[in-house]
Amino acid sequence: MYTIFGSTGFIGKELAQKLKKNGKKIFLPSKNKFKFNKNLGIVIYCVGSDDWLNEVEKGFFSNLGHLQKIIFNNKFKLLIFLSTTRVYVNSKNTLETSKLLIDPNLANDYYNILKIASESLIFNSRKKFKILRLSNVFGYNSTSPLLLPTLIRNALKKRKIKITISLNSTKDYIHIDDVLRVIMKINTNSKFDIYNLASGKNIKIRNIVNIIKKVTKCKVFLKNQKLIIKEPKINIRRLETEFNFKSSLNLKKDLPALIKKFKK
Repeated sequence: MYTIFGSTGFIGKELAQKLKKNGKKIFLPSKNKFKFNKNLGIVIYCVGSDDWLNEVEKGFFSNLGHLQKIIFNNKFKLLIFLSTTRVYVNSKNTLETSKLLIDPNLANDYYNILKIASESLIFNSRKKFKILRLSNVFGYNSTSPLLLPTLIRNALKKRKIKITISLNSTKDYIHIDDVLRVIMKINTNSKFDIYNLASGKNIKIRNIVNIIKKVTKCKVFLKNQKLIIKEPKINIRRLETEFNFKSSLNLKKDLPALIKKFKK
């Protein structure tokens, strides 16, 4: 049995549908319910908040606070925790064994701190677990304040988009279908406790903007073009070696298809 916490969110909802389609038994706890009198099987923690910078308290409970209630009040076979590759922002490399550096005085490190604290809690809980550090997930996340969904919404509704960082800035995107496939392959016999779940390739913001502009005919306004933000290239050797993983994301094909979903 699979138990999904956060089953109404972007990844959780997609995962529940995928598991059900594959004939898996699933349990979807109601929101804010964390204690149960049965074995929860494989627990997948999908609770999270994209707007953690503006909703600090919600960000805390979503990314850390609720987790301890699940870990210490329930029996389960395995916990799969969805973390983030953002934890590597200040690190020398992106190996899963890399030492992670954070600065509590930086607002942008708040989310990273919550995820790292969650990972530490899990490590010390003496429960069976697997941690998946996800990069930016590409899919229909209609209300997200993150870059890609925001650009698509603004292009369709306002007929214009504003880019406040250099078009040469880069991000790693992984398709939601790839995320679901890997989660379903993870079990207690998986070789490692931590896996980077990313494409391993960075995409220029320029490429994203060009496709959005071409498909929607929106206007593009540029600011701060000297501000180049390049996310670290994520090492996915563990995924490639153990699961024969290859990213399925094809931006030229998948982005127009995603824009079409946002139009509905």
